Amino acid sequence: MKRNIGVESLDEMRKRKLARARLIDKGVAIEPETRIMFERAEDMLECLTPGRVHLLAAARKKEMSITELAHNLARPRTAVQRDVKILNRYGFVKTRKSANPGHGQVQMVRASANRFAVQAYV
Repeated sequence: MKRNIGVESLDEMRKRKLARARLIDKGVAIEPETRIMFERAEDMLECLTPGRVHLLAAARKKEMSITELAHNLARPRTAVQRDVKILNRYGFVKTRKSANPGHGQVQMVRASANRFAVQAYV
């Protein structure tokens, strides 16, 4: 699945959704879409830092624990944990708890889509 990421005002979003609703009302089959939209380009750039983009790329390859991600990315575990929390809040990654025999639970992280398409006009 592809996830579109971009910048869109509330008015633009409203127009896009109304156009899709009109097509549905006419019986036109439309492809489902998943979008993560920001109102301002600055907000998108604040969310998608280079470190978070690298983390997202690693999470796309395979599901990993936060500790594994930190090791693979050569970053402190606390920084990776903070970035995972932010990416999860915006829907870029999904997390789940998994049993870690003898050590309690571990948080597993995976990308929420196979591909991400980023688009912004400034």
